[in-house]
Amino acid sequence: MNSADKPLVAVARKALWEQVKQKTLSYSSYGTIIDRMRVFSNYIYENEPDIKVFQINRNHLVEFGKTLTEFEPSYSQNLISSMNSGMTAIRQGQWKSVSPTLECGITRRDNIRKTPPTGMDIEIFDTAINDLIEKELIRGAAIARTCLHLGLREKEASLLNYQSALQQAKDDGSVKVIYGTKGGRPREVPITCPEIQISVLEYGADIQGGHFSIIPESKTWKQFRDSEIKKTRDVLKVNGIANLKDLRACYGCNRYKDIIGILAPVLGGQAPKEEDLRARMIISLELGHNRTDILNSYIGRRAHEK
Repeated sequence: MNSADKPLVAVARKALWEQVKQKTLSYSSYGTIIDRMRVFSNYIYENEPDIKVFQINRNHLVEFGKTLTEFEPSYSQNLISSMNSGMTAIRQGQWKSVSPTLECGITRRDNIRKTPPTGMDIEIFDTAINDLIEKELIRGAAIARTCLHLGLREKEASLLNYQSALQQAKDDGSVKVIYGTKGGRPREVPITCPEIQISVLEYGADIQGGHFSIIPESKTWKQFRDSEIKKTRDVLKVNGIANLKDLRACYGCNRYKDIIGILAPVLGGQAPKEEDLRARMIISLELGHNRTDILNSYIGRRAHEK
């Protein structure tokens, strides 16, 4: 137990850990839920410092949700979803989930990408990378390059053992992604452009040094996320790149063209239904998703769909 955790998070840790031991919750999901519950915990104890955990109810979560309307819908909904999971564990199933849209007023997610992802212009991307390096955010530069050229999430790119990945890429023509994955599901990303992808891994391997990842030995993932990754996002935005997820979307668009030779729908491509589905099936696995429909948020709606 983290001594800095407030009572709500401390109790949630214990309850959720039981699910991990029972193998009904992955360790990765456990960490994600705890991280998100800290946001609500800070809110609740700031407003009611002496509240007991058993006194926290749905109304508290609804009121919290109403404060999130300024954020991206996906982020806000994920916070509410994690709180529902945490409170369900604490109350041993006796918790009625709060609806982020119906009760908190959070807008529904529109998962269909209608504009090309920022970062597709390699000159703009290279300018952003140079800016990161000039600001001594070399780890952020490595993560951004890994998101774009290997399609990794920011947490996956942070926890990747670049030295092992580099050797595997050279030996097997792929990189196994194990740590930081959604739902704890490992996957393999193919090396389809060795000249660029090997260079990305070499850059990360040099930064990594003797540690197991590029996160400094003195920092936890959360500390690293709240410092260097936050600064990295800010620099990317200044250079016209919305976020790191957009770089994953760039990977998806580029792979779509590689696989079937037609531009992604969001870039104006109109592939036949069968070819479109074939590309989506491959890319969804490479990005760490089990459903092809989620690719709408990366590469746009299928050309044959209305």
